[in-house]
Amino acid sequence: MPGSGAVDSGTPVLPVGHDLGAFHAGDGVTAPVQQVRVGAEIIDLDPVHFAAWTAAHGAPTEDGAAPVVTVGGLGAVYGEEVVAGLVRDRLLAAIVPHAEFAEGHRLLALAQGLGNSAEHPWLFSVGLLYQPLAVMTGGMYDLWQGAGLSPDLWSACEEAAAAARQAGATEDQYTDPEQMLAGAMSVLPQLLTARVACLDLRMWVSA
Repeated sequence: MPGSGAVDSGTPVLPVGHDLGAFHAGDGVTAPVQQVRVGAEIIDLDPVHFAAWTAAHGAPTEDGAAPVVTVGGLGAVYGEEVVAGLVRDRLLAAIVPHAEFAEGHRLLALAQGLGNSAEHPWLFSVGLLYQPLAVMTGGMYDLWQGAGLSPDLWSACEEAAAAARQAGATEDQYTDPEQMLAGAMSVLPQLLTARVACLDLRMWVSA
């Protein structure tokens, strides 16, 4: 399955999973853990593993871009064994090749859609009420809000492209699923950094 095997140190990776916050056993003895849901599984992370997983989301730069995160870069800070454990638990996934990554993962929206504005009708914001956290094009906005209904990101791109064609769109960036995926891969780091979306494992659908 994509993302479950060893990953080369220089390969770009993205974090997978939905942050559920801290869990306290309440017995006064057991140390609290941070819980992350991946698929139907909830994984308990100690402070070091959670810090590494959080760092994989990246931190925005002054120009709003998200830096590329690699296994080697994370390992240099948090330790190779820690990072290898995250890869093994499918909490980190290699994004190259893009097609394999997209077929093994899906995109879930975590924030509120805020729409566009009269000043910039081609740009759409997402975030909290009256607090935009990320901005994207109309095509990516449609994908962001609907991708969670598809079993994986590639299927979401195919379905979004088909819907655009039915609506009369002619630009390849909206009607070609490969170009839709390329656009999604370029904006994913920013969406994850802003925590307005998360990645999950592919949803397997029975025939």
